[in-house]
Amino acid sequence: MKKIIRKPHLFFFGLIPVFLIIGFINRNIPIDINISFIYYLINVDFWCYVSAVYFGLIGINYLSLNIIKKEPKKGLTITHLVLQVLCLLPYLYAVLNLDENGNLPNSSFFNSVEFNYIFIGGFLLFITSIFVHLINFFSSLLLKRD
Repeated sequence: MKKIIRKPHLFFFGLIPVFLIIGFINRNIPIDINISFIYYLINVDFWCYVSAVYFGLIGINYLSLNIIKKEPKKGLTITHLVLQVLCLLPYLYAVLNLDENGNLPNSSFFNSVEFNYIFIGGFLLFITSIFVHLINFFSSLLLKRD
């Protein structure tokens, strides 16, 4: 755990192959997103590839701090990692349980909980983690060392 906090770029670079593999496995499985009266049909592999690029960019940010010998703030790094993992859990759970038509299984968990609210909560955690990362990156980059 201490190694991940000291070198968070390894964690994000490790997520890239995971999302590429999930994208290859779930190729051409659609996700139906309903926003008001508009329906979007987007393939799972597209989101997985976009996520892999995102994690690569975050990893490059942390690696650049490591190269110039500036350490990110430990509290903000832990907060960013925790928020990132928490926002990925509902997405990964749903993507790994989709059938070939893009439908979630008829289980008691999916019927008892409004799964769209879980996705909205995950998205809000994702946006929060982006802001925490930006604060962490720029404060580490611009502030002088003691």
